[in-house]
Amino acid sequence: IALITGASRGLGRNMALHLAKRGVHIIGTYRSSSAEAETLKQEIEALGGKAAMLPLEITVTSSYPAFVRAVTSTLQNDFGRERFDFLINNAGNGLFSNFVDATEGQFDSLVATHLRGPIFLTQKLLPIMEDGGRVLNVSSGFVRF
Repeated sequence: IALITGASRGLGRNMALHLAKRGVHIIGTYRSSSAEAETLKQEIEALGGKAAMLPLEITVTSSYPAFVRAVTSTLQNDFGRERFDFLINNAGNGLFSNFVDATEGQFDSLVATHLRGPIFLTQKLLPIMEDGGRVLNVSSGFVRF
């Protein structure tokens, strides 16, 4: 089972489908589009895999304990397992602006999404991850110079 943040679109969606084709079940997260997440879930199930989609705003670290409870419940109820195998920290945002125009708020958003969120989410999820599991951190935010 792979838990992929930001699974409903872009790279996360492609990773989820790629892994599902290889027999890996997916717990994906989405920030705003439950419809995109549901479409991905249906595509994975059409491939013969299992999938669940959970909402997550990666920048709100205070929501992590409730998210971990939701993952634990999903693992037990949907997959018959206590733990998952792979964590792919993929949720992201981008700053599509020139370096000289970037604001502190925009920079803070990038750091919260691509650095602080994945670090503290991983800490919270490690207790329900299989020993020997793997963590992959993906980042796509950028500023033009």
